[in-house]
Amino acid sequence: MSPAGWTDTLEHHLGRWAVPYLTRGLVAMNAGAWLLNLASPGFTSILKLEPSLVLQGEFWRLITFLFVPPSSAHPIFLLLFLWFLWSIGDALEEIWGSFHLNLYLLIGVLAVIATAFLAPSAPVNPFYLHNSLFLAFATTLPDQKVFFFPIPIPLSVRWVAAISSGLLFLPALFEPVLLPGILAGLAGYVAFYLPPFLGGLRERFRR
Repeated sequence: MSPAGWTDTLEHHLGRWAVPYLTRGLVAMNAGAWLLNLASPGFTSILKLEPSLVLQGEFWRLITFLFVPPSSAHPIFLLLFLWFLWSIGDALEEIWGSFHLNLYLLIGVLAVIATAFLAPSAPVNPFYLHNSLFLAFATTLPDQKVFFFPIPIPLSVRWVAAISSGLLFLPALFEPVLLPGILAGLAGYVAFYLPPFLGGLRERFRR
């Protein structure tokens, strides 16, 4: 069950279409794209979300942009990133179920695509969508301990998420054009966690 009650109704009607272990597929495709780009530099350029090229018939870009790994990442850090994405995806799927995780990602993907077409100057980066999974993980399991290389001590995931969120928005202070893409990546998080947050506030005011 997800934190947002409204998703339960959708699961009742559409739950049979859920794709299990979706984040594992994302990890595999990111790793595959990285290896292909290593063998043929520039390969990932055909995967990126370019609205003008989509309108020319390259519709695969609406999906394949999710498979573009961080271009500047060192192989070790890329491996750690993909392992972490696999771990938090599995953890959320165990708590929410496959349908809710699918829906969470779908909301973010649609928001990113809409932003790419409505604000073509805004860079599209799947990292923001992946980061929203980490925020969901930290909100759901705030006391979970994690290790972040090269820090050899366990850190509370809530504080790591708070710091990473601050760093996520920091570049937008200097380059406002990044903000639409960041917010689009967080669309799933807002859709899942804002309704129960507002509901909690209403309950407090009623007391």
